[in-house]
Amino acid sequence: MIEGLNIRCNVGPAQILRSPLIELVFRRSAVVSRAKVAIPDPEGQVRARLAVGQPVALRFGYRGEANYWQEWQGTIENIGQPGADAEDADALTVQAVGREKALVTTTVRESFYREPADAVAKRLLAATGLPVGRVDVPQDILPYQVFSGVSVARAIRQLSATLERAFGHDMSRHAVWLGASGLTWSAGDEPGPACGIRTCETLIAHEPPQTPDGVGVVVSVLQPGLTHSRLVHITDTRRGLDLTTRALAVVHTLKDGGNSTTVTYGKDPGWC
Repeated sequence: MIEGLNIRCNVGPAQILRSPLIELVFRRSAVVSRAKVAIPDPEGQVRARLAVGQPVALRFGYRGEANYWQEWQGTIENIGQPGADAEDADALTVQAVGREKALVTTTVRESFYREPADAVAKRLLAATGLPVGRVDVPQDILPYQVFSGVSVARAIRQLSATLERAFGHDMSRHAVWLGASGLTWSAGDEPGPACGIRTCETLIAHEPPQTPDGVGVVVSVLQPGLTHSRLVHITDTRRGLDLTTRALAVVHTLKDGGNSTTVTYGKDPGWC
């Protein structure tokens, strides 16, 4: 039974009890998830306690739905302050990056001789210090592979290029993300039941793809546990559509005017 929305937000040492905007963004085409939190701070007390690199924790979901909450952790990347003549001059905006930041900040200096590609991939991902989950890559033996002071994300790209050029594999649909089981490198989906978005229940707006290679955008009431790479079942009776598709991007928006989840689906552009 859904009893209401519960939101907990901690930014650095401050517990945020009221925010006009919280936005959480997951994209399959990006390595790192991102969050934005607007914080009313008319006296500057919160700003004086914040610094880049401090932890950020978001937790939100419906009371009575214990298995369908969003729990996100990251660090402050930027603290923005509006101009003195702006409407929200008494607020500040905190931009944060998820734990996956370790993929772009951790460097590797290793060489491998006659090692299977999947074992090399797991070794690279483990260098971040994050748990390693599913790694769905070919097990071809690499004659010799060198990573010379590059980030883990770039090393994964380098390994992907080797598998394409040397062994002929199509790695264009593979993506790296931090899933429930840990870091995942796969062309597949994040495990879990399909999230339902239906007319007269949860559907707010829908713009289907206009071409076979296009993307569609559907706006739903807040779906707290949804992330990119999860399956979404969309039932739009007005357009006569009933389909199950992969979420390429998910944006959770919590604001004074109402809460929503925006899902992008369709042609997968690949990992960038």
